Amino acid sequence: MRMSPVRIALLAGVFLAAATGSIGFAGVARAEEQWSYICDDIEEPEQVGAIGSGHCEASNGAPSAGPIKQKFRLHKRGVAPKPGMTAVCEGATKDAYGEASLPAKVDGFGCYVYEN
Repeated sequence: MRMSPVRIALLAGVFLAAATGSIGFAGVARAEEQWSYICDDIEEPEQVGAIGSGHCEASNGAPSAGPIKQKFRLHKRGVAPKPGMTAVCEGATKDAYGEASLPAKVDGFGCYVYEN
């Protein structure tokens, strides 16, 4: 398989940028480690938000008690053949994304919930 000169130049540029540290590959890896919680159930109250309850667990450094101060995901434990549910909580303000009280519950602010 022959590579075009344009593709070779592009790959060389990417390699050079990575070698000099211009591209933050480590930052990309950290971005995937978003705070998350998993609970037995997720409810959607009338207000915009989500409440996870029952045997909640934190991962990726998410706090187990107190305010949650960054965007996070809230997952429902799936039991086959039911689909799982996920809430992505983006916060009501810059400092208020949710409140954790593990293992009992997690309140999320500014969330949208979807089935996966």
